[in-house]
Amino acid sequence: MGKRYFCDYCDRSFQDNLHNRKKHLNGVQHLRAKRLWYDLFRDAAAILQEEQTKKPCRKFLQTGQCDFGSNCRFSHMTEQDLEKLSAQVQGESCSKQ
Repeated sequence: MGKRYFCDYCDRSFQDNLHNRKKHLNGVQHLRAKRLWYDLFRDAAAILQEEQTKKPCRKFLQTGQCDFGSNCRFSHMTEQDLEKLSAQVQGESCSKQ
């Protein structure tokens, strides 16, 4: 059977050779899973700043779903979500002082 490579980001394994590993690591699915993983550890201030620069996603506001999901270039946060995030950032800045 040979060696197998397990990708922690994608939670999948495949036969380990140079071609397969290179193909997987450059694939859209892997890059998306890796970005989602690292987004979990971003601080609230960075997320708030990024979301405030984006325009709201009309499709998400109308239906509650967006075909692009996390790849959408528009914000999927409501006003209430932004307020909660802003309060969290203020709380974190107060606790650091």
